[in-house]
Amino acid sequence: MLGKLALKDTVLPHGGGPDGQQPLFVPRGSKFIYNPYSTMRQRSIFGADADVFRPERWADPSLRPGWGYIPFGGGPRVCLGQQYALTETYYVTIRMLQRFGRLECRDELPWTEDFAITCWSLNGTKVSLKE
Repeated sequence: MLGKLALKDTVLPHGGGPDGQQPLFVPRGSKFIYNPYSTMRQRSIFGADADVFRPERWADPSLRPGWGYIPFGGGPRVCLGQQYALTETYYVTIRMLQRFGRLECRDELPWTEDFAITCWSLNGTKVSLKE
């Protein structure tokens, strides 16, 4: 759960009304708490299997989660390390693909998620790199 404090009166584009799709007025001084873990598992965005670890879902070009996927937060308070983390991830991935011809999964246990600020495999991730 993450919290914010409204420093001025504002209107959120969604969250109000009986269906949650109407604008929502947030008066100055209000505390606003949201849960990115559940936000990033919305069935309306990710499908009926939103709770399933299925990385290949990101290969679908029609998947456009917008504010439904916020691993680094967003807006004016986005994580300062976002660009560094993404750049490092891209670099390491490309270097591995340049060096090794094949990457194989060696996990023997099923995916079991653990989380705090971020999510990870409770059992670790075992891979084999082949030249």
